[in-house]
Amino acid sequence: MLNRRIGVFTVLLLAVIILAPGFAFGEEHSGKDYYVVYDDETGEEIFATSWQVSLADRYISTDNKLYEVVKVNTEEFKAYAHYVQTIQLPEVDEIFVEETFNTAQKGKKIGLYFSHSAESYVPTDGTDSKPGNGGIFRVGEAFRNGLEKNGIEVILDKTPHDPHDANAYVRSRRTATKLLKERLDAIFDIHRDAIPKEYYIDEIDGKPVTKVRIVLGRRNQNLNANEQLAFKIKAVADKMYPGFARDIYYARGNYNQDLAPRALLFEFGTHEHTRERAENSAALFADVVAKALYGGETPEGTRVRAEQQESKGAGSGMLWVLALAGLGGLGFLFLSTGGKEFRSKAGKFAKKEFGSFLGRIKRKK
Repeated sequence: MLNRRIGVFTVLLLAVIILAPGFAFGEEHSGKDYYVVYDDETGEEIFATSWQVSLADRYISTDNKLYEVVKVNTEEFKAYAHYVQTIQLPEVDEIFVEETFNTAQKGKKIGLYFSHSAESYVPTDGTDSKPGNGGIFRVGEAFRNGLEKNGIEVILDKTPHDPHDANAYVRSRRTATKLLKERLDAIFDIHRDAIPKEYYIDEIDGKPVTKVRIVLGRRNQNLNANEQLAFKIKAVADKMYPGFARDIYYARGNYNQDLAPRALLFEFGTHEHTRERAENSAALFADVVAKALYGGETPEGTRVRAEQQESKGAGSGMLWVLALAGLGGLGFLFLSTGGKEFRSKAGKFAKKEFGSFLGRIKRKK
């Protein structure tokens, strides 16, 4: 009987862990090949990516059209997506600077790290991968310098997370967790794509740059909060440098974005670009991010409201912690008792432990 109880408890525990939003850390890139995604009705190409494309992935184009992937051919690296709607981004022209962000009085702080720390740019670095010291570090430094010019304190962590495999996000999760202990306003994972350079080539004020892709992990409880920040960044970028923010891709996985309500992944160009292009891009994108997070004026004089503090994601994460703790407590009761006694004690446990916590949640709302 005891062995049977242990077996049932183990199955339940594994189910909760697997279904928890933070379980799928990251869906790995597709390797040397890349996917091309087409409109399922017109057959026209929508976008390309080196990420592994999965059913239900979503995509917002340069002109803010939302698509959802409905078919994937893994052998031919093709996928098809259906148009859903056109997204209305925040109206940058109609909002004013409001110092509502909690850090306005106590400083501004952002963290940067590199899950794929070997990523490099072939024309400049001589290879697409330099374990332990990828060219992507220089791009991160350019991004940091741009943020610092906007009065933002930046913690840049160059911890290597090689090799570039399915466990890279598991390893970088430790780095992200450590950074978040610094009470950051936001945390960004810096990457580059691995598709033909033509998809990302751009020029701003006569300067060669790469476009930027924002990646969201759709399997995390902070998705709504992270999405709102991504929308704000793209809206500001569209106003300052039209077309510069290439798109937003919602990939399967969470990419450690479940750890914070303002966590995003940025891709600066591809391995085929010169690193200088990506560095130029990072410096300009820093201005965009600074204004989206903290407010300010665009070159056209448009004023931008500061990003508001978001705590919903943290509360949702706490619910999962509570669920796991609760399951552990119920499991102990299940193993040590049986039948009617278990049902009686379980009811009292749930009422006591969950009732008070949910009551606090309701009062906060």
